[in-house]
Amino acid sequence: MKLFFLLLLILGITSSFSQTFSEFMKAVPADRASDDQFGYAVDIDGNFAIVGAFSDNFGGSENHGSVYIYKRNGINDWTQHQKLIPNDQEDYDRFGWSVSIDGDYAIVGAYREDEDASGNNSLSNSGSAYIFENDGTGNWIQVEKLVASDRQDDDEFGWSVSIHGTTAIVGARAEDHNVAGGSYIYSAGSVYIFDRDGSGNWNQSQKICAADRAADINYPGGYSGEDLGDQFGWAVSIWGDYLVVGALHHDYAVVSPPSGILWSSGAAYIFERSGGIWTQVQKIQNFDRESWDRFGCAVDIDTNVVVVGAYSEDEIEDGVSGTLTNPGSAYLYERNVGGTWNFTQKIVPDDRNSGDHFGYSFALEDTLLVIGTHSDDHDENDANLKDDAGSAYIFEKNAGVWSQYQKIDASDRDTLDEFGISVGLSGHVIVIGAFMQDFDATNSNEMPDAGAAYFFSNQNCPVLITDQNINLCFGESLTVGSSVYTIAGSYSDLLISYEGCDSTVNTILTFEPEISSSTDVAVCFGTGYWIDGVYQTVPGNYPVNYTAQNGCDSTAYINLTIEDEITATQNVSICFGDSYTIGTNTYSTSGVYTDVITASNFCDSVVTTNLTVQLPVNNSIDQNNNILTAVNSSATYQWIICNTGLPIAGATNQVYIAPVTGLYAVIVTENGCTDTSACVLVDIINGVSEFEVNAVTIFPNPNQGEFQIILNNPDVKLENLSLF
Repeated sequence: MKLFFLLLLILGITSSFSQTFSEFMKAVPADRASDDQFGYAVDIDGNFAIVGAFSDNFGGSENHGSVYIYKRNGINDWTQHQKLIPNDQEDYDRFGWSVSIDGDYAIVGAYREDEDASGNNSLSNSGSAYIFENDGTGNWIQVEKLVASDRQDDDEFGWSVSIHGTTAIVGARAEDHNVAGGSYIYSAGSVYIFDRDGSGNWNQSQKICAADRAADINYPGGYSGEDLGDQFGWAVSIWGDYLVVGALHHDYAVVSPPSGILWSSGAAYIFERSGGIWTQVQKIQNFDRESWDRFGCAVDIDTNVVVVGAYSEDEIEDGVSGTLTNPGSAYLYERNVGGTWNFTQKIVPDDRNSGDHFGYSFALEDTLLVIGTHSDDHDENDANLKDDAGSAYIFEKNAGVWSQYQKIDASDRDTLDEFGISVGLSGHVIVIGAFMQDFDATNSNEMPDAGAAYFFSNQNCPVLITDQNINLCFGESLTVGSSVYTIAGSYSDLLISYEGCDSTVNTILTFEPEISSSTDVAVCFGTGYWIDGVYQTVPGNYPVNYTAQNGCDSTAYINLTIEDEITATQNVSICFGDSYTIGTNTYSTSGVYTDVITASNFCDSVVTTNLTVQLPVNNSIDQNNNILTAVNSSATYQWIICNTGLPIAGATNQVYIAPVTGLYAVIVTENGCTDTSACVLVDIINGVSEFEVNAVTIFPNPNQGEFQIILNNPDVKLENLSLF
């Protein structure tokens, strides 16, 4: 049976980003509670969004954290689909601190988790990350727990995560050792690469560090409240064979050896993969770097574009002007055909203010860039001041230039919400976290710092009605939405397309009649029959599919039978001098012969002949005057008169007494074979002796009344000769 699926093209939905994004949903978990901090980390890809709540408490535990999966059912229609927790969750793991999703794979960081992949060897705050996979039905299942191969206390593996395809990246911002496990530098940071093999296992394939990793210039051994080292791995992002890593507390300039010391000015490092190996290809820093810029606090990459945030940077686009403190900025880089990543643009919002922290979070896709500003106090109209309510900015790339075209806020923005702490982007949907928000989706039921996530879109649904006449072949079916039709009729279906727009489909469905046929074929034993290109030698009913004149699949059945094998064995006896013919062969000597002949059903038959040729019949005669005796004593006899060839009535014994003079012979039959003796002369009147008889030759014998007499012995005189 064939299945026909109706694909609807919703022409009224545009792919342009020039339309304004509007909030269509505020998401809070069904089991929300105070201090969950839901929304601290978010990501989105296709029909699934992931939101972390790293302080979620449940089941008697504290701050172990959780993650929520939201699923798109249609445009402006996202629902909580699943809550994820790891198999070995414990207090203060901070599961959900970082999240990333791509296709059927998601990764969640738990930077304060203590145990290894098997749940043993506890190392305080060594950190871990968890891989979840979509099982094909929309449910997400934990398939792997990731830990560093050289894990140690306080590495904070899982502080940042990113996943693309079958490669996962995990940052350990406080890890102290180089790739080989030596060269201790306090909190220099490192990043670990994991790849999924053909069996579905995620294996560590590489550890990477910055080529110029260095200790903090003022507190190389660490000092609480101050810089704690480069913290390479604070932020990570992967796209294909490109990887960018942020080190927001790096102090040195790009030049080598390290120089140009500016405390926590920051840096980002770009790695590229070739032959399965990741290699650092470039270190990038902002052209207007200053101490405490924290360049590298956030990074993102898409195709050949990298964006790096510096949430404490002070100047406007020119890198010189500006009297604000910590408004933040973002820097864009593009890879040229030669493989160099070049700075292309610095962007700042049009309403920047001190302490906004613009560039704290990013989501980059194609020509759209969303930038989180979690400490912004002003709404989209640069008014309605609320401390740290937060906001996000949308930039679009046109003609190679990134320009701001919208600022978005939460519909129920409030003081200290920190909207924009995290952002995600996929297609026409933006999700933004506000991990300190207090109210539920209806702006009621206050729970301090429970958190929320906000969904925005720039799409609207058109009204679409489709009429269709469908003619199918017998045995086929039509699927419209969730309905499957196998009977002719008129149907109407209300559909929600992939984009979520209601559409009505009116269908008139008809079916072609069934077409089939059957043919009986019989073949001889040991042969076969070609059926649909296959030489079949086994009896059966074989279907042959073909396309009829109406374009429908039709079936012709061939009922194949095999005639039984025909064989025979025969014993044949023939007389000496005779022959036996079977088929095209003739035999005259004893033996066993095998012949293939055609039977009445025109099939080959095998006949085996056991042929016996009998010995010659002994037809000799003993004569004593007129007493004739056949020498062969085991036969049947018939005496005859030679000149007429006629049998003598009653003369069927071995011995025959001739009553008158004449020529006589005997027909001897032995075992069905018959032979006639030579003629002998009996002369009763003259008393001719055998000697005398032998002296005369009379021929021909038999004759028609004319014959010749030859006297063989001159001593014999014939005076009176009578012949009968």
